[in-house]
Amino acid sequence: MKHESKNPGGRPKSFDRETVLDAAVRVFWEKGYEGASLDDLTKAMGINRPSLYATFGNKHGLFLEALDRYTAVQGSAQAAPLREVSDVRQAIVEYYREIIRTVCSVDGPCGCLIASVATEVAERDPGVKQKISTNLKRSQDVLDRRLQDSGGHHGHLSGAVILSAGMSLAQRARLGASKPELSAIADGYIDLFFPAP
Repeated sequence: MKHESKNPGGRPKSFDRETVLDAAVRVFWEKGYEGASLDDLTKAMGINRPSLYATFGNKHGLFLEALDRYTAVQGSAQAAPLREVSDVRQAIVEYYREIIRTVCSVDGPCGCLIASVATEVAERDPGVKQKISTNLKRSQDVLDRRLQDSGGHHGHLSGAVILSAGMSLAQRARLGASKPELSAIADGYIDLFFPAP
């Protein structure tokens, strides 16, 4: 979606909101909230400060929208196997593979914007805390529905447990765990969650 704002010369500057948000996501993901300066953000986004303020209000407003954008893009990719793979065990396997693909990107920051950056900000920012809680609850509900729709009995396994295990993969990636290491950890979770009969 194109957005127009005035530049200092008075001419409207057009930019794609999702494109500039993707750029902001990457800066926050790499540098953290405090570490991401307005200069870092505007340079990466290809807009000037007046455009940032006119469109997002301030850095905090931009961060909130960046969280929404990150959740929409990554959440959709991670939820795809839960919708498309018929066997529930294999669906969770693919779900973890998608998480690992995201948190071990070869051309981007390691870890997860939510687990690595936003949770730290949430400690002192009620708005961010509420947004994260809402998004995590939504993801948990998707996982719970997938377990229920499988028709099987999975003991005490819940969406909260599956989600928490996935977040631990993101945290390990931020600390330097490799893709093979994370894959081995995910395999261990799968064996625990879906033991052989």
